[in-house]
Amino acid sequence: MRDEIGYQVEDLTSFSKALKHEARNRGYGASKLVFTGSGDSYASSLFAHYFSGGLATVADPYELQNYAELSRNKTVYITSVTGRTRANIQLARKISSVAKRRIAVTANPASKLAQECDETIQLKYRTPGVLTAGTIGFTSSLIALASQIQPLRLEGLDDAMRHAVHWAQPLKLGKTRRIVFVGSGTGYAIAAYGAFKIHEVLGLPADYQHAEQLGHSQLFSLSKSDMIVFLNVVDDEKTETLYSALRRFGFEVFLFRIDTTDQIMSALEGSFAVQHLALGLARSRGQTECAFLSDKKRLDLSGRLIY
Repeated sequence: MRDEIGYQVEDLTSFSKALKHEARNRGYGASKLVFTGSGDSYASSLFAHYFSGGLATVADPYELQNYAELSRNKTVYITSVTGRTRANIQLARKISSVAKRRIAVTANPASKLAQECDETIQLKYRTPGVLTAGTIGFTSSLIALASQIQPLRLEGLDDAMRHAVHWAQPLKLGKTRRIVFVGSGTGYAIAAYGAFKIHEVLGLPADYQHAEQLGHSQLFSLSKSDMIVFLNVVDDEKTETLYSALRRFGFEVFLFRIDTTDQIMSALEGSFAVQHLALGLARSRGQTECAFLSDKKRLDLSGRLIY
């Protein structure tokens, strides 16, 4: 995981240049696009939805099977790093006569998903060759989907990575029993990704929530032993206000604020931050591998449920 995180500055820059040739559907307008995927790929699809100004549809792949009309005459991006996820393959088959075009976004162009779809955008990046929590696969998916909406211009990835490391390093678990990520817009997508990393890397309970929704009901189940991480990646006043209010009330809150107005760069910086947060907290606990790899029976169950 540490190695994959380190690859991102160089590999995302290289991949973004290759994506200039994959923007074939940008001219149709975001309202004609649907983004779907599971796990990290759902988080990248959420990002694409908000990045489009809410014009593009985002959906869970299984739910989209049940509401296939949402894809009628639209271009559907089905994101799966492995290309093996059962729900994605079933979806591609289900909407074959409904969607205008089905595009697989995957690192495996020979996968069943790629074979089932009309086109493929191949995710290209280095991996250490062992199973680990998704990092560069997520950020590569994020920029691949973003490139279908607007041209990419990645500048300052080195600075973004340094800022993320500087923010995450001092954070400690202490008596933390749960980590809650909060954000608005594209920050909500990164909050989802953050929660997924805590599940996989630390094996701890984690949630993600919209800034507005937190105060309506979840506030009453928050504990002083929770770590609450606010991700302000879009200069959002609500996120800042909520952070200040909960801090005054005595909750353990942390704010990751990004100054850039570039939504892609801010999302990448937020992604780096939650990656380093998960990695740093795992190291502080003396972990030598991700939590999801240590429970072989549960890992096998996950594989049977997903594939």
